[in-house]
Amino acid sequence: MTEFRFARRSAILGSSVFDHAPGTISLNSGAAYPPLLPDVVREAAAAVGQHREEAMQYGPLMGLNEMRDEICHFVAADGVVAKRHNVLVTYGAKNAFDLACRVFVEPNDRIIVTRPTYMTAIHIMRTHNVRFLDIGQDEDGFCTRELEAKLRRLEANAEPMPKLLFDVPDFHNPVGVTTSLARRQEMVALAQRYNFLICEDDPYRRIRFEGDAIPPIKALDTTGHVISLGTVSKTLAPGLRVGWAIGDAGVVRRMAMQKADGGSNTFAQRIVVQLMRSNRISHHISELTDQMRHHRDVMMEALAVHMPEAKAKAPLGGYFLWVELPEGTDAERVVELGVFEGVDASAGRLSFPTDDPGNFLRLAYSFVGEDKIRRAIARLGVAYRRYKQADNPA
Repeated sequence: MTEFRFARRSAILGSSVFDHAPGTISLNSGAAYPPLLPDVVREAAAAVGQHREEAMQYGPLMGLNEMRDEICHFVAADGVVAKRHNVLVTYGAKNAFDLACRVFVEPNDRIIVTRPTYMTAIHIMRTHNVRFLDIGQDEDGFCTRELEAKLRRLEANAEPMPKLLFDVPDFHNPVGVTTSLARRQEMVALAQRYNFLICEDDPYRRIRFEGDAIPPIKALDTTGHVISLGTVSKTLAPGLRVGWAIGDAGVVRRMAMQKADGGSNTFAQRIVVQLMRSNRISHHISELTDQMRHHRDVMMEALAVHMPEAKAKAPLGGYFLWVELPEGTDAERVVELGVFEGVDASAGRLSFPTDDPGNFLRLAYSFVGEDKIRRAIARLGVAYRRYKQADNPA
């Protein structure tokens, strides 16, 4: 067999989270709930009809002007002040974050992340050969005191300072916690003091079940130290692949120059423009929020019945439950046994940038309905009991 000379970044092999054996129930991906995927036939027809010369061509590097304007209107409801030149349209928020890394990060640079954090963001950062400065979280979210102490130590030792901070402040993926207003203000102050950029990934912000919304970190930014990463993947449909970055005009322009796509999908942008203009997106988000709230409650109830040893705090929004199994439990082994029972879950290991405690699960309630959620948790409970029996044979 030919010995190909692979790059180091390609060393990790695996399967897609969508590769399932027949009959398997998936709890391992924050995919959209199929019955609520929007019908965009009318918008698509308009895109390939009256707008076909635009929609079927390569697009502007920064995105369609109308798309950028609609994004400005959309985020204004959250208190974010942006103009067209502050907005870059991308293939989802992950693409936007990768472009930010391309602009700012050199090999061995430090990036500030929570412990744990969004698993795909970890993968993106690792492809850029970064080092992690990992920070804990509590009930108020991002632990700014821990970050400040670590930054002071780096500064005192004349060590290279981090350039970026990545966080999901609303209904954190995977933990589910929401960072308080005071902590957000402290994050901005630290970014200004130590001159790093905050990449605020906020895909779930509008999917709030209870409580009052907290201003985005970007809404608190007066010096251009925050890049807001947005997407319609969670509020409309991931298949549209429309996202954005909002930031300093010079920063987003540099990000655009790192694109290799010849201008992000204009056909999808035109569909999203129409959905935003008609306010269909707001009606869809309202319906989606009600459905996701019900899914969350069903999953919490099922865990109490089938895995009473597990601890989980109900998030106030979003797509995920972060489940803590008893200390010493090998969550990866529970996940492996779950596959044999017909349920796919995610072990927490994938969400930790450094050391994994080993006993956490990330469960998505977004993709499957009430009946499948109940069956999936029951199957996971069987897998957990099998694990315990093997660990403590009679």
